[in-house]
Amino acid sequence: MEGLEPLGEGGEIRLCVVMPVANEAATIESLLADVLRHLGDRDRLLLIIDKVSTDGTRELVRGCISRPGHARVTLIEAPENRCVTDAYMRGYREAMQLNPRWILEMDAGYSHDPADIPRFIQAMEQGYDYVGGSRFADGSRYSAGAYRRLLSQGGSWVARRLLHCPLTDMTSGYQCYGRKAMALVLDKGVFSRGGFFQTEIRYLMSRLKWKEIPISYGNTKPTVPFRHVLEGLTGLFRLAGEARREPGA
Repeated sequence: MEGLEPLGEGGEIRLCVVMPVANEAATIESLLADVLRHLGDRDRLLLIIDKVSTDGTRELVRGCISRPGHARVTLIEAPENRCVTDAYMRGYREAMQLNPRWILEMDAGYSHDPADIPRFIQAMEQGYDYVGGSRFADGSRYSAGAYRRLLSQGGSWVARRLLHCPLTDMTSGYQCYGRKAMALVLDKGVFSRGGFFQTEIRYLMSRLKWKEIPISYGNTKPTVPFRHVLEGLTGLFRLAGEARREPGA
């Protein structure tokens, strides 16, 4: 891992942020500055970059790592990744090797607001195993087109009812795990190779001591490819079938 600054003897990493990065050359430098503004000396930011990134983002990150104040940023090259799920899972595994108290995952395209990071930390300090960011909880802000909002809310509504899961947001990716929760994710794994893996994880996390917090969400992409919607529906019905077969269901 490039750029990792070891802690002193006996030091513990508090928070490890996992962030898969693709073609983010236009915003990656400002994003890193915004995220680091909310991290302490015992926090780390792991950036996972693979073959999808072709616009020079990798080189910009390497340049950032060499600057003063950016030693907490680590670049993870993952050419073996086949999909976004692989990128997140690689990040989870690398984070667990650092043995932090908490692992926070977030998007690198500014759809997740770095200013919400302290909210996750405050919630985890209350002793939760898992804290999920919700775009629909009281106090949240959702900035996206009507179609995207309908898809997110509708998908969460259907998932909650089919899976009998109480979380208000079942499709978001801004979430924080304690070591126990992340070990469960890595042990069980996920079936989906697309965005639906977030629903699989949130359903799994609902079995632990969890909490949702409001987040600010922004997405300028007006549409979602139909294949992603179909993959999500297929995965949801598969997961619902598994839930019905579980003991006590």
